[in-house]
Amino acid sequence: MTTDASYTECSDCGAKLVQAKTEAEATLPCAACGSTRRNIGVGIVESAIARDGIGMKAKRIGQKKPFIESLSRPSSSSKLGKLVHHERLIDRDNNVYHEKVTEYETGTVIHEQKEQLSEHVGHGSDKNKTGPGNTSS
Repeated sequence: MTTDASYTECSDCGAKLVQAKTEAEATLPCAACGSTRRNIGVGIVESAIARDGIGMKAKRIGQKKPFIESLSRPSSSSKLGKLVHHERLIDRDNNVYHEKVTEYETGTVIHEQKEQLSEHVGHGSDKNKTGPGNTSS
């Protein structure tokens, strides 16, 4: 986001003055001290937002799948065409699946799904694969 940080002040007394839009306005004397000398400052302020995320998986020795997975990160929404916040928790020990997608600007929840992990089927790698060479039963 860009903002303008321009100002005009009296050179002698430092009083803030309205920025002149015409040459005639620029020569009007200062209301506080009568001086026609001016300090004009021009500035541009830029700001940027950086977004970061975190994810983790915890495994037990001898087990292939993690017993808990969690992520909280920015994600690109192709449907909305902008960046959104994506949170997901997969807790195999407690049979929990929770996913939440939120708009950054408004805080509006776009998608939220809470269910038992054992009921969360037909998503991701568990989707039905159809096409040449694949058969569904």
